[in-house]
Formats: sequence, C-alpha cells, structure tokens
Amino acid sequence: SSGINAEYGHYFKRINLSQAMQVGTTTVESNPNAIYLESRYFWVAYTASVCFLHLICSCFPLISVSAGWLCTLNVHNIGNFLVLHYLRGSPFGGGDQGEARLLTHWEQINHGKQWTNTRKFLIIFPVILFILCQHYCNYNFEVLVLSTPSFLLQFIPKQPFMHAKRLFGINQY
Repeated sequence: SSGINAEYGHYFKRINLSQAMQVGTTTVESNPNAIYLESRYFWVAYTASVCFLHLICSCFPLISVSAGWLCTLNVHNIGNFLVLHYLRGSPFGGGDQGEARLLTHWEQINHGKQWTNTRKFLIIFPVILFILCQHYCNYNFEVLVLSTPSFLLQFIPKQPFMHAKRLFGINQY
C-alpha cells in the first residue's frame, strides 16, 4: 500500500469530502432564470421568433397586411407582459434562498441593475416593432388606437420608476 502511494502518489489528490460535497447548497453565482437573456444568441433567437410570429400572423388568407402587423405587435406585447412583468419567481432552485420568488422576471434581470445592454434591448425591441407596425399600416388611426394599449402595457413596467412596484395590489403576493 505504501509502495503504491510512493509510486503513484503524484497522480492522486486527497479530497476533503466535507468541502467537495455540500448537500443542499448550490454553486451557481447568477440567477439561471435571467442569465440566458444576456447572451447575444438569445437576442438573435428572440428576433427570429418575432419574425416567425409575424409570418404566422400574416399567412392567413383573409388577413390584410395591417391586421398581420397588428396581430404580431399585440401578441408580442401581451406575451412580453405576461412573461416579463406578471410571472414571478424562478422555475430553477437557484441559490438565492427564495429571494426571486417575489420578483418578476424583469426585476431579476441583471440583479435589478437598470440600463444594462439586456434591458436596453428588451426596451428598444418593442419600440421598433411598434414603429414598424405603424409604418406598414400607413399610420392608420384605428391601428394606433388598437396597438397603443398593448404597447403601453409592456413598456411602462420596464421603466426604472416602476421597479418592484405593484399597481392596485395586482401580483403583490
């Protein structure tokens, strides 16, 4: 036994099991619920999924160009609101000791730090989509009236003054 240690000892390292296996803890530094949003690949996938949504909304035979853009914008904005500003918590059991359970997805991005590249992208993208919708609908007043509420529904909660605020007690608990 001592011959083996002397001969092969430099290949093996003694492990302190109390440090190597910490049951019930995690070594994740960041919140996995929001870390994927920081990737440029996510930005490309997000843009591609909205383009695919527009393709789906525009391919119905009796739908006009205006209705296709309005459908794309409203579905995107309502989905954006539900995913980023209404749902709370984290589906992953991260090492935050339950801190994320009271925060929306938007509030978890970059640990609540405002005006990061990820947040700027998620603010600017719907604005560009709104402008494209208005442009391709020839600045039609009816389209403006139908698209503005959904745009404001997802745009206002992204502003810094709304961070961790709950209106009318909705989504408070």
